[in-house]
Amino acid sequence: MRFRLFLIPFFLLPLVLQAQFTPGLNKTLGLEMHAGFIYEHKPQISHLIQHHPVGFRITYDKKVYGSNSWEQRYNFPDQGMTFVYMDYRNPALGKTLALIPHINFYLRGKREAKGQLNFKMGFGAGYTTTKYHPETNNQNNVISTDLTGAVLFQFGYQYKLSERMALTTSVSVTHFSNGSMKKPNSGINMFSNNTGLTYMIKYKPTAYTYSNEPKIETKPIGGSVTLSGGAHESIKIGSGARPFFVLSGLVDKQLNHKSRMGLVVEWFYSASLEDEVKYDEENKGKDTNRIGLALSHELVINQYSVMMQAGYYIYDPYYPFQKIYLRLGLRRYITDRFYASCGVKSHSAKAEAMEFAVGYRIK
Repeated sequence: MRFRLFLIPFFLLPLVLQAQFTPGLNKTLGLEMHAGFIYEHKPQISHLIQHHPVGFRITYDKKVYGSNSWEQRYNFPDQGMTFVYMDYRNPALGKTLALIPHINFYLRGKREAKGQLNFKMGFGAGYTTTKYHPETNNQNNVISTDLTGAVLFQFGYQYKLSERMALTTSVSVTHFSNGSMKKPNSGINMFSNNTGLTYMIKYKPTAYTYSNEPKIETKPIGGSVTLSGGAHESIKIGSGARPFFVLSGLVDKQLNHKSRMGLVVEWFYSASLEDEVKYDEENKGKDTNRIGLALSHELVINQYSVMMQAGYYIYDPYYPFQKIYLRLGLRRYITDRFYASCGVKSHSAKAEAMEFAVGYRIK
């Protein structure tokens, strides 16, 4: 289980390591202090919200100036790593340490301006010092594993104080969850305000490279086939993680250099649901297979893409969850055709599974 969770940052690490630890100039170090609150996404976690969590974050980024076409396409984003330290100020929750590879997009067209609005997103892994235990810590119904997945979304503002130093302020949400690999797993959604400074090391004045990128003249219909899998635990705590598989077929259309929109048909099999239905007197003997139909959007960033999907079960006799499901994932293209991905599938605020996948792009 721990090994699976550490696969999450693997998909971003090659990009981050290439950017951070190869010889180069204009890399930044940042330190931010943060304070915030845990969002009560369900009444069952209200007893855990006692104080405002506090902590700090250390960021390390590489600047880009347009040596690759995708850099200008996304307004010269930073690529980097965020280290998070979070003290929940509650002995039942303890503390969380996380390492999150991220990409930071700038929203203002004029990148040379001193003031910049930005949006950061990242996917990584976290370590929680205090987890659920049926005897010694049964109040913690949000995290039951030492290691968790970590997702970061942030809106911020950066103001350049000098050529090398900048003031940063932002609001962010950081999510920690094990993707129902072990129950209980309500997850933690931490909203915070962050303030700090960044300092550029190995500084050399560098101009941004602007060029006219040709539009995509033909926008063909394409598609892909994906096999996903993993393990998750059923509703009953302590029942143990059981395997699941998802087979997906996608038909999509290239809209521009950044985006593909498509339609997905997929089949779901879960061994844990099969175990559940054996002991469910009301539903004993029901088919636990499910078929879903989903809308898909793929945001392409160099070798990577962010997958966002919203689906509906068109066949679901057992009906263990809501009819509508959501998926957020990160895909890495190993070649032009083959890819690997990881993501979380959920029903509203309830995660069903953390999925790991391989696939083949047809066109």
